[in-house]
Amino acid sequence: MTIAQINDAANATCFRDDPGNTTAADESTADSPIYLFLCTNAEYLQHAAACLASVFANNSGLFFDVTIVGRPTEMLDEEKLRRSLRRFPNYSLSFFKFTPPSDLVLPLNPNAHYTLDNWTRLWVEYFFSPAINRVLYLDCDIIVLGDLAPLWRTDLEGALFGAVDIPGSSQGVTHLKMRAEDGYFNSGVLLIDLQQWRETRALDTVLRYIGQYPELMCYTLDQDALNACFCHRRKRLEYIWNVTWSFFQSRFEIPLGSAEIEQVRREARILHFNSSPKPWSYFCEHPLRGEYQKYLNMTEWRGFVPPDRTIINRVRKSASRILPERMKQAAKTILSLPSWESR
Repeated sequence: MTIAQINDAANATCFRDDPGNTTAADESTADSPIYLFLCTNAEYLQHAAACLASVFANNSGLFFDVTIVGRPTEMLDEEKLRRSLRRFPNYSLSFFKFTPPSDLVLPLNPNAHYTLDNWTRLWVEYFFSPAINRVLYLDCDIIVLGDLAPLWRTDLEGALFGAVDIPGSSQGVTHLKMRAEDGYFNSGVLLIDLQQWRETRALDTVLRYIGQYPELMCYTLDQDALNACFCHRRKRLEYIWNVTWSFFQSRFEIPLGSAEIEQVRREARILHFNSSPKPWSYFCEHPLRGEYQKYLNMTEWRGFVPPDRTIINRVRKSASRILPERMKQAAKTILSLPSWESR
């Protein structure tokens, strides 16, 4: 697919750079590449680096053909990313820049970390050759903890894509008028049947929904649209492929037994920091936040110090740990501490 074809098809602006690493896959260690898709901006490139380092470090027997899509108005530090990943021989890397059609209004919610980059994934078909029939999309706030081969080889059984449910989520029922049995999935990990995505014009389906129900696109944006449009056309994947914050917060009651919750934590292959504060914030309390720092330290962003690690915030955090819950909530209001609500 040429850039001209992409521009004509999507009324978009896309530019392809030369791969940063053109090492060929070793036929003795990989049957075929895993086509990996990430969308980011300049601020999140650091987190994409940690994500990719975790992918390559834990999947040395696999080869990844990685496509990263950014904004045309920003300069990604591509050389820094390439230097960060140079130690790994099992990948190739390509960059695109993309702008959705100018006549399309896409709702945004930057306060909840939902920006233009979240919508970009919907144009997935325009970043890959027609010969590529399967793509694995990952959010950048993800750390991979194990072998991705079983996920990549999952039989989608005719589904448009595979995704992981958010256990106990009522978002689809209360907000999108879906049935409880439909479930509600997190769109941070999507195993996409790209051939079917193209043939069924899935992008057009989502864009029509957004145009008809813009008032519903107020919080989780494209995730809501994907759930509403394709709840019956996706395959439910095991929780280990997208272990979200709810599995680690005791105050969240999810409809799973304690043994199953512990098993998901123990066997997690993909860890998703889908809540706030993120692990690059000083206020993050996720028990596995150190996994982010571990893989970040493999990159050129090693030694990163959270900008909110100030003396005042260190005092606030210490006080938060020792105060009773009732006093903690009062202090949080008075001192305007960060919200601990999961997002």
